[in-house]
Amino acid sequence: MKNIIKTLAIIALAVITISCNTDDGTSTTGNTQEYFKYKIDDGPVRTFDYQAEGHLETHTSSIIDRYEINAIGISADTGEVRRIGGSFTFDSSGPFMPNTVYNWGWATDNDPTAKFFFIERTPSNLFALSLDFTMSAIITEVTSPNPTNIGDYLEFVFAGTYQDANNVTHSIEGQCRVLRDMDQNNP
Repeated sequence: MKNIIKTLAIIALAVITISCNTDDGTSTTGNTQEYFKYKIDDGPVRTFDYQAEGHLETHTSSIIDRYEINAIGISADTGEVRRIGGSFTFDSSGPFMPNTVYNWGWATDNDPTAKFFFIERTPSNLFALSLDFTMSAIITEVTSPNPTNIGDYLEFVFAGTYQDANNVTHSIEGQCRVLRDMDQNNP
């Protein structure tokens, strides 16, 4: 009976150890050339610096262009791949990335006001907010010249507040530096 209890205890401990994710998102490759980082409240800075890329994406079926950003981080503890995706969206009939300040959200054909948003798609840390600026009052400021040429860097910072699903208000802040890659034109 003692052996059965010990065996069950060891199995339970192993399951708990394996199922617990110790990755708080802070592990880094040390890449200072391209990265995306953010933190919520006084939590850890989640870092995505293993691989990052940005590109202009156009669609002939819409008046909206978007500068899309994708970044990956890898946990030093678990090897888990962390992913974010974000976009600056703006009216294609005007200049490329026309603003230096962008409100949180997504521009549409019906509301072409330039905006920015991102989501984290890491299975253990999904992060997505309402695109409604009244619920996610986050401001993004471009701090570099616009990356008008492939090979130029885009740098920006963002900060603000948002309400979670339980109507609790949180602060968020972050920064990004990414090289402009080849454009992607879609029908």
